[in-house]
Amino acid sequence: MATLLQQHDRECAVCTNDFTTPKILPCGHLLCRECVISWIKSKSDAGCPLCTCPIVEHQINSSPSAADVCNSLPTDSVMEAIVQSAGMLVRDNMCTVCDDVTAEYICMECLEKMCPSCMKIHKKMVATRSHDVESVSTVTPERLAASRPALCADHGDKQVELFCADHRLVICGSCFSNKHNECPNIKHLDNEMNLAEKSLNSLTEKLTEGGNNLKQAIDNLNARVQTADVTEEQNISLVDKTCDRLHKMVEECRKQLKQLISDSVSKFKKSLCDVKSELDKRLGKVTSHKHLVTRATTVRPRPALIHAAQTLTDRVNSLDLSDDLVVEPCVNPSPEITKYCDDVVKRITAELQTMELHRVEVEVRIDETVQGYCLYAGVTGISPAQYNFKKGLFDVKDSIIIGNGEVYCKGVWAKARRPFEDRGDNVLLSVSKPLSKCHGSSGEVLKVQT
Repeated sequence: MATLLQQHDRECAVCTNDFTTPKILPCGHLLCRECVISWIKSKSDAGCPLCTCPIVEHQINSSPSAADVCNSLPTDSVMEAIVQSAGMLVRDNMCTVCDDVTAEYICMECLEKMCPSCMKIHKKMVATRSHDVESVSTVTPERLAASRPALCADHGDKQVELFCADHRLVICGSCFSNKHNECPNIKHLDNEMNLAEKSLNSLTEKLTEGGNNLKQAIDNLNARVQTADVTEEQNISLVDKTCDRLHKMVEECRKQLKQLISDSVSKFKKSLCDVKSELDKRLGKVTSHKHLVTRATTVRPRPALIHAAQTLTDRVNSLDLSDDLVVEPCVNPSPEITKYCDDVVKRITAELQTMELHRVEVEVRIDETVQGYCLYAGVTGISPAQYNFKKGLFDVKDSIIIGNGEVYCKGVWAKARRPFEDRGDNVLLSVSKPLSKCHGSSGEVLKVQT
């Protein structure tokens, strides 16, 4: 059922009055004929004031006038009839027969407004008793427009039953005899109405189907946008987690390397301190005995000097006067540091490769195709278990592309039945239609975009 129009639906967006000769813009919105002309003249690239869609497409070698553009637009005759009916309902609300009596009813065929008394008479008269009479307060412009009789284009008081398809006019019998008797396409109005209704029903179905398809396409795009947002968030989260892990790994490496250097230096310094302590002891003994020798040499007592010389000689000869104690060598930790750094770099590289794994391009060996529906891909560069199938699809020449539930091989797309089966050294790709162009010979090597 058609939706009843509100009053603002009958108003032009430019002049805000009820439509006068409403023109259908390319976008489907309506404007009055004169409003279209003035709107085009006021703007160099005039677009619909409601949706900004262009009213006329730009033509390189042609500059049509505003009037020509307007005349090329079709007129919405249905809206025109509704506006006329709405105007008829709101003006002259007095009984057309009685003076100064408010009309409460309207004849849907005569279009006469009547008071209750005249309505009763109207329903009793032989010529009008079959007419549909309704309350002015309840009848809608759409209802009135649908019930109004078709009147002759030249004789507005005559109802018609004929339609001249050549001139696109409804005509009465007089006009047919005098003006349209040579027109080859005179049709019965009821037949043309039925054909028009069928055509409009067909258009409704076509537009409904088109609208549903467009809505579905928009829903699909919205879903892809949401998927892109989720993928973006997941990838950002992955990057953050990986970078945090790498940062932690580097910080732990920094801490351990510093500790390694500190331990090595501390061990060497302790060795030096131990040697220094031993040398200090030897130096103390040397100093004490030198003092004894100096005193004996200075005093020179007889015969004590002879005994002192012998005693001190024996003592000094027993002293360890060497200065070449063994010191724990200072071990340069550079090789160990280098090895440790290399290990960390390898771990970081492995982490980064894990992040990039789902985008790697590897070579595979076609081992076998089964009736065109299955493809055994023997992986030569990466184990099947490590496949991380990429959602995006890429057209790579002479390649098998494994996408989001699809397989593309040598010009043929096929829906893949997930999950892909991992069979040891092979990946089994089962598809829902034959890969007629993907019977690669056994042992043939192709690229796979994952």
